[in-house]
Amino acid sequence: MKKKPPKRPKVAWEESGAPRERRPPPEPYEVTAVQPLRAGDGNLSLSEDEENEEMGEYEKAAMDRIVHLLKITEKNEALKMALLENICTICGVDDNKGLYESLSLFCRENNLAEEVKELLENEPVDQLCTEVWYRAMLAIAALSRVKAIGEKEIIPLLNACFQAVFYLPPTEDLNIHLYNRTLHAMDNMLQMLLVSHCTSSNEELQNILEVLIRFTSSQNKTARARALKRIWKLSSFVTRGCWQEPFAKFVPPSQRTNIVCMTFEAIGECSTEDKKWASLMMDVVLQDPASWMVDVPKILEFMQRNLRSSSTSLQQTLFSVLDVLTNQFPRDVLMSVLTDLPHSDRPGCVAPVTFLELQRSQELQGAGSPAASAWLSLLPLFQVMDPTEENLQELCKPALLQRLLKTESLPVLWLVLRGLVLLSERPETAKGLRDLLPDVMGTLQFANTSIALKTTKISRNVMTHLGKREARPIAVELAEKLLPLFSHVSSEVREGSIRLFKDVMEAVVWWQKRNMRKTVRRGLLPLLFQMSDETRSVAEASGEALVCCAKFLKWKELKRQAKRKGKMEIKECLVRTTTQPPPICWGSGCWQKGLHQQLVSVCKSHAFVFFS
Repeated sequence: MKKKPPKRPKVAWEESGAPRERRPPPEPYEVTAVQPLRAGDGNLSLSEDEENEEMGEYEKAAMDRIVHLLKITEKNEALKMALLENICTICGVDDNKGLYESLSLFCRENNLAEEVKELLENEPVDQLCTEVWYRAMLAIAALSRVKAIGEKEIIPLLNACFQAVFYLPPTEDLNIHLYNRTLHAMDNMLQMLLVSHCTSSNEELQNILEVLIRFTSSQNKTARARALKRIWKLSSFVTRGCWQEPFAKFVPPSQRTNIVCMTFEAIGECSTEDKKWASLMMDVVLQDPASWMVDVPKILEFMQRNLRSSSTSLQQTLFSVLDVLTNQFPRDVLMSVLTDLPHSDRPGCVAPVTFLELQRSQELQGAGSPAASAWLSLLPLFQVMDPTEENLQELCKPALLQRLLKTESLPVLWLVLRGLVLLSERPETAKGLRDLLPDVMGTLQFANTSIALKTTKISRNVMTHLGKREARPIAVELAEKLLPLFSHVSSEVREGSIRLFKDVMEAVVWWQKRNMRKTVRRGLLPLLFQMSDETRSVAEASGEALVCCAKFLKWKELKRQAKRKGKMEIKECLVRTTTQPPPICWGSGCWQKGLHQQLVSVCKSHAFVFFS
């Protein structure tokens, strides 16, 4: 008669002294898609007797051993390995819904996921000399297979896994065979977490990526590389698995560009195997550039730094990406190349992208239109290098430039303004630009910092070369358009507009002063506030402009206090001096209160901020 195994085999072995028979270590699960259950498959719930029939004696003994091992508080390496091996054993039964439910209940009641997490957290992170981490990954995959990991347990468990493995020393300092097995088990574990939660796989993928992305920002270069490779492999797995949603959807938009740039960098440095995974990731990116490469300036900046790399594979990848970028985002690429990159570092894509943008502008205007012809004829004058003397003479066509300033194409407008900056720096050509200044100031409607900087620079250069007499006809109109720039986000724009406002005030004559006086009064309060600007040069320019305003308005007390730079005294002076002023302009908005009421209400509420 066959003898039954003891109820608690481990205890029996320990008492008898018999050597314990060990099973070969379990291999990582081969992850396949989970097939949905079909109606009509029969009664899926099993009675206790049926469960016992389905579950082998070895699995039932493993459950008993797990219960016994959990009672041991201090576990040595052998006991840890035994616990993890037995978890894999009980969760490795054949597919059966009834058994899965019973096993899941057993695992949850005994907090096996939490137990595995604690084992990982208690292992040293400066060495890899045992199979504990490897078997822990297998155990997590096994628990996931029978759905024995709760939703709230997944992120802490993943964090423990990644913390344990990613911060290991570099590969050359490790047992390479054991290290590779551990990472292979981790990749299979991540895939099992996805396929075993069919109804919530999207949420699981987001959870996994959320934890991985945190490690890609680590100060530890090795940890960053290991986390990034896991992302590459997941992207390949998701793409091959015919996921309903694109992989980019599960990555936060703010992190997509970082992943792309880190992948670029890895292609130039990593091993042959890693390059394979990085290339697969780049395939995912290039198939969906609208999602992955929206931050064009940052990507181009990275490319500019790495185009001279000695890595042939990296150069090929960068040029492939550049080709996709110029087709997907031609305007953004051109604008970034022109405004963000140094002249000497601009890639050879500038000319073709410029032609593409001009061609699009021509199509918008209609083939053969004068404006389109003008743009195309000016193209050679606006290349990346500085124009020659001959180019500048050809460029000085005010009537043609006036039409160009009305374009709605931001890159083309930038090129036009760049040419105007060059012309405005020369006394002999600056005088011909006076009548263009209203159109130049009209480009501020784009609310673009680069455009605003060039606009103020052109206006200041022209005013400087014209002299007061020739600048008078445009002075009042120019001053009106400068007021909103006093509170611009760019300190350079703020300073340039304030200094230009001062120059304009000094250019007007007596018969213009009535209209100009209204504008000057509207600029008093913004200038007072800008005297507290965090940028010192802006604060100094505001103080100088305020002195000029007081002189223009013939307010002696204000002039005296402005020279002394006493902000509280200036405020009190403004309150005392003005009783029925015109409207005040603050930023881009104007409101129709008197200066007296405005100063009393605004200055009191902002006294601590602006006058402390």
